[in-house]
Amino acid sequence: MRKTSLFWGLLAGILSTLLWVCAIPPFEFSEGAYIAFVPLLLWLYTRPSARLFYLIGMGTGWVSWCVILIWLRHVTVFGTLGLSALLGLLFVAWLSLARWVLPVVAERHFLVRMIGFAGLAGAWVVLEWSRTWLLWGFPWAPLSLSQWSRPVVLQIAAWTGAYGVSFLLIFFNCCVAQTMRNRVVQKERKLWTGWFSPDLYVAMIGLGFCIYVFFHSLPQRDSATVLFTAAVVQPYITPELKWDNNRELENLDILETQTRFVAAIDSDVVLWPEAATPWPIMGYPEMTARVERLVNEIDRPILMGNLKVNREAKLWYNGAFLVEPERGLSDAYYVKRELVPFGEYVPRPFGFIEKVVPVGGAFVPGEDAALIELAIGEKAYKVGSLVCYEDVFPSLARESAQAGADLFFVATNNAWYGEEGGAPQHAAHSVLRAVENRRPVMRAGNGGWSGWIDAYGTVRDVLYNAEGSIYFRGGGPYTVFQFEEWRRQQSFYTRHGDWFVGLSGGLMLLLISLRRDASKCAPTTGESS
Repeated sequence: MRKTSLFWGLLAGILSTLLWVCAIPPFEFSEGAYIAFVPLLLWLYTRPSARLFYLIGMGTGWVSWCVILIWLRHVTVFGTLGLSALLGLLFVAWLSLARWVLPVVAERHFLVRMIGFAGLAGAWVVLEWSRTWLLWGFPWAPLSLSQWSRPVVLQIAAWTGAYGVSFLLIFFNCCVAQTMRNRVVQKERKLWTGWFSPDLYVAMIGLGFCIYVFFHSLPQRDSATVLFTAAVVQPYITPELKWDNNRELENLDILETQTRFVAAIDSDVVLWPEAATPWPIMGYPEMTARVERLVNEIDRPILMGNLKVNREAKLWYNGAFLVEPERGLSDAYYVKRELVPFGEYVPRPFGFIEKVVPVGGAFVPGEDAALIELAIGEKAYKVGSLVCYEDVFPSLARESAQAGADLFFVATNNAWYGEEGGAPQHAAHSVLRAVENRRPVMRAGNGGWSGWIDAYGTVRDVLYNAEGSIYFRGGGPYTVFQFEEWRRQQSFYTRHGDWFVGLSGGLMLLLISLRRDASKCAPTTGESS
C-alpha cells in the first residue's frame, strides 16, 4: 500500500509540475492552468501520510518554481534555489489546506463543496497577495499570468484585479478533480453525474461568465484614438559590458548611434530602456549636456529609464526621466518605488552580503507615482512610469492610474537573464496591469521584450529582428492608441483596489470554520500510508 501511494504521489507531482510550468510563459499552454493541480488534488483524496505528502508537495513546488525562474540563475544560482524553496513552502501551505479539507467535503452536500472549493481558491489568492510584501516583495508569476495571451478570460481583472483570474483557475481545478473523483467512486452512472457533474457545471458557468464579461466589455467600433508613435531603442549591451568602466564611452556611442538610426523613422517620441546611459542623467552635468545635444539633434523628446545620483551624500535613484528639445532635462521625473533586494539594496538583516548588481551605491526608493507629462504637439499625456520589475506589482500600477496616468511606460533591462524565458515572462505581467487599469502599456527593454499592449490586454506590437527574435540591437516604432471609453474614466479595480483579496480571505476563513464543524460531526477515520 505504501509503494502504491508513493507511485501515485510521484506521478501526480510530475504531472502537476509539467502542467504548471507549461502554463506559465514563455510556454504557451495556457489551458494547462485549468487542470494543473488536478493530479495532486486527486491524490489528496486518498489521504496520503503526512510524511509522503510533505515530500511530494514540497518537491512539486520547489521543482516547479526552479523551472519557472530558471532564467534567474544567470544572476545568482543560490538565490534561484533558495527563492524557489521559499515559494515552494507557500505552495505546500496551500496544498496542506487542501489536504485538510478535500477528504471531508468530498461527500458533503453540493453547496458545501462549492463553499469549500471557493475557500481553497480564496486561500490561493491570499497567498499570492502576500507575496507583494513577503520576502521583500516578489509577486512574480501569479497563476493568472498563464492567461496573458487569452484576453477573453482576462477581462474580469478590470474589476477583481488579476487575483480574480487566479481564483477562477483554482476553483476550476477543484471542480474538475471532484468530478473525476466522483466518476471513480460512484458506482451508479446518472445522466447528470457521470463524466459531467454539478461541480463541473459550476466551473463551466464561471468560465462562461468570463466570456460574457469579455463580450460585454468590447470597445465600441471605431472608438480607438491614436495617441502618438513611439520609437524604441534597444542598445542590447550585456551586463558584464554595460558596467565595465573601460567601455563606458563605447557603450554610450552604441546608444547614440542606435538612437540616430531609430530617429530616422517617423515618430513622436524616442524611448530608452532602464539605466540607459553609462553615467546618471542627473548628477553628472556632462552626461546631461550630451543627452540634451542629442535630443536637439534628433528634434524629438526622449523618455528614458536612467539614474540620478547625489554625489555628496552617495545616494542613488533609479527612475524615469524626460529630455525635450530646447527645454532640456525636465525637472519632473519618477523615482522607482520598489527596489530589488540584493540588487539595488541589501536588507538590514543581511548587511554582511554585498549587492549582486555592481551599480551605484545605496539606492533610495521613491514615495509616489510622480507622473511625467509628455507633450506631443498640442496635446500632453500623463505617463505613469514602472521601472525594472515594478510592473509585476499590481498596487504600483494602480497608484499611477489613480494619480491620473493616461498610459504606462515600463523601462527595463532583462539582459541580466540571458535569452531564455525571462524577458517574455516579465512582459506578460504588463498585460495584467493593462487590463486591470484599462491603460495602454509601452515597454522598452535593453535587449527586448519591447512593444506595447492595449487597454484590453491585447499585445499590439512587439519588436523583432529579421530572424524573428526579440533579442537584438536596434529598435523600431509602434503607434499607441487608447479607446475613447477609457480616456476619461478609471476601471473599477483602479478605483476600489484589492477588495477581491478581502473577499477571498473571508471565503478562506469560512472554509476553515466549515471544516472544523464537519470534523466534529464526521466519524474518525484512519489515514492510509
